[in-house]
Amino acid sequence: MTTSVLAAPPALLLGDQRPRLESLPPADDWSQGEDAIELAKQAGLVLDDWQQHVLRQALATRGKRWAAFEVCLILARQNGKGAVLEALELAALFLFDDVQLILHSAHKFDTAADAFRRILGLIEANPDFSREVKKVIRSHGSESIELRNGKRLRFIARSNGAGRGFAADLVILDEAFNISDDAMASMLPTLSTRPNPQVWYTSTAGGPDSFQLGRVRDRGLRGSDLSLAFFEWSVDETRYDAADPACWAQANPGLGVRISREYVELEQAALTVDAFARERLSVGDYPVDGGAWEVIRADAWAACAVAGARL
Repeated sequence: MTTSVLAAPPALLLGDQRPRLESLPPADDWSQGEDAIELAKQAGLVLDDWQQHVLRQALATRGKRWAAFEVCLILARQNGKGAVLEALELAALFLFDDVQLILHSAHKFDTAADAFRRILGLIEANPDFSREVKKVIRSHGSESIELRNGKRLRFIARSNGAGRGFAADLVILDEAFNISDDAMASMLPTLSTRPNPQVWYTSTAGGPDSFQLGRVRDRGLRGSDLSLAFFEWSVDETRYDAADPACWAQANPGLGVRISREYVELEQAALTVDAFARERLSVGDYPVDGGAWEVIRADAWAACAVAGARL
């Protein structure tokens, strides 16, 4: 009996486990990412290869400090970005000696609260972790976890005054496509007096108002920033085929693990071309900061001027 090729199921398609775009600061050979990965496993959080890669590179050290002051992770939704942050927060609470306060921010209360519930669930499910907890605040907008040794993890929604009055060691800016200048001015100075600070930007592809994310991404693309670890899973926006499964794999490391090929096919049929490119292939529409010329260079435009012409 033979099986029709047309009737055969499509081959399993797995997402690329390394980002298309990456730039890393110089670092020592050793990374606290290994310890973070092992601790997450103890909590029942087994990380994908790509998630482990991000933690190893982002938590590499240079001397006694993090090699990266800033970490930027851009990829499409539902790939497992939250698990990276959960592993990071567990390590910050239970492993990292320099960390006393972690601030996890999102642009909406509901998103921050959901992240709080996920990390709390991991802690409460493990007796070794839960016995170290002194206090849990569950009230909406004030969610936090405090350990017996004084370490704290607070979840906040970003606003103009969010973060003021705190001295944080680790600041997580989730949904970084929506960071305003005022929010950055409130959050970033919280790190200024700490001995070994780090800030994380995690996001889907940015839009025309994503000025802060666009600036960080631009530095990541240049690859010359010696304090930035940058990771982006995306397709090349100048040449891609939205119907090509290879492009889906390139932009989605969770494909074949938590996102099925069949679902992406349904998603492509249901979304507009632009929406699919943005949400599943991480094709952003980043602003050009400072009033720069976006399509035609200013000198090229000026060279076309006709003497004496009036507009």
